[in-house]
Amino acid sequence: MKAALFEQFGAPLIIKDVPMPKVGDDQVLVKVGACGICYTDVKIWKGIGALNAPLPHVLGHEIAGTVSELGHDVRGVQKGERVLVYLYETCGKCNYCQTGRENECINRVGYIGSNRWGGYEEYVSIRSDNVIKIPDNLSFEDAAPLADAGLTPYHAIVDRAQVKAGETALLVGMGGLALTGLQVLKILGAKVIAVSRTQSKLDMAKELGADLIINTTKDDGVEAVKEFTDGYGVNHIFDFVGSAETVIRDAKYIRRSGKIFLLGYQPGDQMIPVQTVRGFLYMGGSNAGTREDLRELVRLASEGKLKSIVTKKYSLEQVNEALNLLAHGEVDGRLVLKF
Repeated sequence: MKAALFEQFGAPLIIKDVPMPKVGDDQVLVKVGACGICYTDVKIWKGIGALNAPLPHVLGHEIAGTVSELGHDVRGVQKGERVLVYLYETCGKCNYCQTGRENECINRVGYIGSNRWGGYEEYVSIRSDNVIKIPDNLSFEDAAPLADAGLTPYHAIVDRAQVKAGETALLVGMGGLALTGLQVLKILGAKVIAVSRTQSKLDMAKELGADLIINTTKDDGVEAVKEFTDGYGVNHIFDFVGSAETVIRDAKYIRRSGKIFLLGYQPGDQMIPVQTVRGFLYMGGSNAGTREDLRELVRLASEGKLKSIVTKKYSLEQVNEALNLLAHGEVDGRLVLKF
């Protein structure tokens, strides 16, 4: 089978013939139909932060496809079923797994596309409890980004922040995750502010329902946010950039006892003055989401309540073009590899 792999960090990916993955007794083999291209892939590819993958490596953690082979012990999954792949391989036994918080598993053995080969290849083997069935009316290309660009903001907004109708939320950095998060917030009945340095991304956010857009290359937008919220500031901030600069600015947007969630991060130490954040009720992070979250996202997308954020599709042979565009910040929405 064909795979796009890199043999040193930052080197161009090479299309090679590699052996088919072995299928364990509790695993299924998925013929990849589409794989989303995430900025985390860029970080892994370049060896940024603590994401050093074993080399050679195959990227890709947003995978949708068709089950083509079953392990001996697999039940509840059939050949030919269309599925979306949950990105973490969890133990199923720790307290977090037993209480429906498997994204926080303390014995996690796999993160597909990170510490094991991912979806930039024609076939992937994965434990059967990691596949989520998808209906026929949801294309592989539109389903694939739900595995992270949908899952991460959904979990932060619905499970962690528990945003309610009528509350105000502000999104920083309008990439694929924030654009899906915006739609989730609107489904919940929140009023949404989108913040970015790129006007084309803000235009896309406006089309998807943002109530207010702020281009920080022109103005920090603090006065506009205060006016929009009757002087109080927003209830929730979801920061998909996670730099010291954005967090310090977040502190100007948030109301007293508001909540800030950092869903993006930058390499190196980010120095944030304590006095900037000490008045918040909550400042924290959120780690991907659960299998149940992913099932709910599939339902929302299949019912047409979540619009596609996919703006361009590439073949496996075009993977370097796609990754380089993303690395240089020249992407609106989400890119996917189509097989």
